[in-house]
Amino acid sequence: MNKDMTDDFEIENGRLLKYRGHSPWPEIPEEVTAIGEGAFRDCRDVEELILPPNLERIESEAFQWCANLKKVSAPESLCLIGPDAFAGTPFYRYYNENETEWKEDFLFLGRVLFKARRNIRVADIPEGTLSIAADAFNERVLLRELKIPESVADIGWRAFSDCSALTAAHIPAGVRRIGWHCFKGCARLNEAKFEEGVEEIENGIFANCRSLRQVRFPDSLRKFPGWAFFGSNNIETVTIGDKAVMIGERAFSGCENLRKVEFPSRLEKIGVDAFYSCISLEEAKLPDGLTTLENRAFAGARTLRQADLPQSLRTMGESVFSGCRLLRQMKVPGTVGTLPDDSFFGCDGLEELTLEEGLVSLGRRALGDCRSLKRLRLPESLTVLGDRALKNCLALEELKLSPMTERIGREAFAGCRSLRTLTVPENVTVIGAGAFDGCAGLADAEGYVILDGVCYGCIEPRTDIRVPRSARAVASGAFADKPQILFLTVPDTVEAIGEKAFAGCRGMKELRLPEGIRTLGGNPLRDCDSLESIIAPGMLPEQFETEKERVSAVIGYCRRADSYTPEKAAAYEDWMRGNTVRILEACIDRNMPDAVRYFTAKRLIGQEEHASVLEKAQRSRAMEIVALLLDYRGSGLENEDIFEKYDI
Repeated sequence: MNKDMTDDFEIENGRLLKYRGHSPWPEIPEEVTAIGEGAFRDCRDVEELILPPNLERIESEAFQWCANLKKVSAPESLCLIGPDAFAGTPFYRYYNENETEWKEDFLFLGRVLFKARRNIRVADIPEGTLSIAADAFNERVLLRELKIPESVADIGWRAFSDCSALTAAHIPAGVRRIGWHCFKGCARLNEAKFEEGVEEIENGIFANCRSLRQVRFPDSLRKFPGWAFFGSNNIETVTIGDKAVMIGERAFSGCENLRKVEFPSRLEKIGVDAFYSCISLEEAKLPDGLTTLENRAFAGARTLRQADLPQSLRTMGESVFSGCRLLRQMKVPGTVGTLPDDSFFGCDGLEELTLEEGLVSLGRRALGDCRSLKRLRLPESLTVLGDRALKNCLALEELKLSPMTERIGREAFAGCRSLRTLTVPENVTVIGAGAFDGCAGLADAEGYVILDGVCYGCIEPRTDIRVPRSARAVASGAFADKPQILFLTVPDTVEAIGEKAFAGCRGMKELRLPEGIRTLGGNPLRDCDSLESIIAPGMLPEQFETEKERVSAVIGYCRRADSYTPEKAAAYEDWMRGNTVRILEACIDRNMPDAVRYFTAKRLIGQEEHASVLEKAQRSRAMEIVALLLDYRGSGLENEDIFEKYDI
């Protein structure tokens, strides 16, 4: 590295990094071959520049905001000027007012065509021009003819954008790079021709070019640009050069008349929204070697009938084919690992889908609203079905889940009204709320879904749930998030209750569990905010997870004490001894005099406790409980030591 520092200039290997002086006419050292990005930015003292004789390029924003810079003399060696190099200066205005430096309709700096006149109609750019600077022809609304010579190698940002009268553009073989939004908004452009040689095209080259109908790109192009035809509604046919390995984001987004795209054989990646809402595209022949389809690549292409996914595919984004309503048959290679969220959501014409071995999960709504799906083959490797993964697959009649399946998400099969045969493996440990809502074909006459002795819920909006005796287990999430349920009874045939089986039943007041429960999953009563009593003869207070649940269980015991064995009853009364006030206050809040009656009948309320709960009952206007407590006091509370009289 060769770095030279002077008082005014910082230079590194011939590149001027920064000017720190204050002279109106700075003398740039002859060794400088490049002026770096922002090197003179905001140097408001500079008025005139004579650039060094060997200067080759001026980088972006080099003289930005030099508010007094009017005149620049450049050598013939200058061949490239970056975007916004002279933004915020009076440089162009000065030359527009002084005719001496113009060559016919063009202003040159070195061999860079820097600006064209605003009223130019025909642009025959001179041979020997090496580059066309950013914005050189921007908004030249009268320009109708353009000729670019073979000598031009670089065309800058927005060089011809919004030239609304331009009808044709021929890019010669010498051009290597075309900058951002080069022909954006050329509304009458109906012909664009490329010679072989272009290697790089930046984003948005033909955005909003509404008259273009077909374009063929050269084989020399390695990356097809993003936003290339964004908003160019009338483009119909595009041929992408055979060496391109990538199609950029939103390249054809919103191209409503696009009917045919010839994909290059070396293509590896299709970007985000690349063909979003291309509503006339019927076929996508994706080549072997394609590895990546990013989010929404073909989403909304509602006339797409065929898109074969190659075995080389490794990454598939969300919503890739969402809304492709005419797709009939698809096969997804297991190499993608996961079928992401919304992959085929709304593909209501899809009838057959094969997911190959290696695929381990279905994302949220991955196949949601595939209303015509009749044949679905799931791989043995599948372990997870995400939330609403198959919701509203109305035509699906039969499905066998992999024995490896561990999790079924919320509403995974909701609305699958034709589903009559479903094999759920024992390996499943988590089932989300409403997984089988609306599965009329799986339900019995009363609306309960019971498969192989496991109750998965009820599809009817019942307030009083009585699990049928044919059930030996209640699945996780079976009745979760059913706020209409008020009472729920589990029969004595049931021995196991899954995780979160009743979670989110915010309206449930009473739960009855059988004595024979052997397994109770985690958080079975989470967010059951209205639960007043739990009658569970087979469980101890300590087996419930929260204090509120334990209080509800004790209240349930008080109401149905005759259902409990002496050993269980002793455990409940032992827990009651230290929590009398808390339990009675809960009875008052829930207005449950029958539970209070147990305390008075057994004379379990001490004198201090009685005064406290009586005051609360009076404040709460629980008059039946007030009457019970007053009667209890009148029966001799003041003369008795309750805890000495009763060994409790």
